[in-house]
Parts: sequence; structure tokens; C-alpha cells
Amino acid sequence: MSETSHTESTSLPSFAYIAAFIILFILLAVFGDLFTFILGTIGLVVTFAAFYRDKSHDDHH
Repeated sequence: MSETSHTESTSLPSFAYIAAFIILFILLAVFGDLFTFILGTIGLVVTFAAFYRDKSHDDHH
């Protein structure tokens, strides 16, 4: 059994999160019907907003 060292993971730059949001939003628009698009958009916004709130709270303290 080999020993592994655990290192801290670095967070991705903000443009990567913005790109992921835009790609997921476009996928919803192209492949989803109106109901799926509306619910998916709400889910995307809530998910990314909650992540941003968690990350911005850590930056100030």
C-alpha cells in the first residue's frame, strides 16, 4: 500500500464557472421544451447563485 499526500484543491477561475453556466443554459434552450427550459433556468440560477454566495462569503473572512 503506497502513501499518498493530500493536497488542497485550487478553485477554478471565475470565467470557467461563467462558461459552464452559459453552456448549460444553451443546452437547456436547444434541447428542452418550454417547461424544462423555465424550470432548468431557475435551477441553474439558484445553484450558481448559492455557489457564488458561498465562495464570496469565504473570500471576505
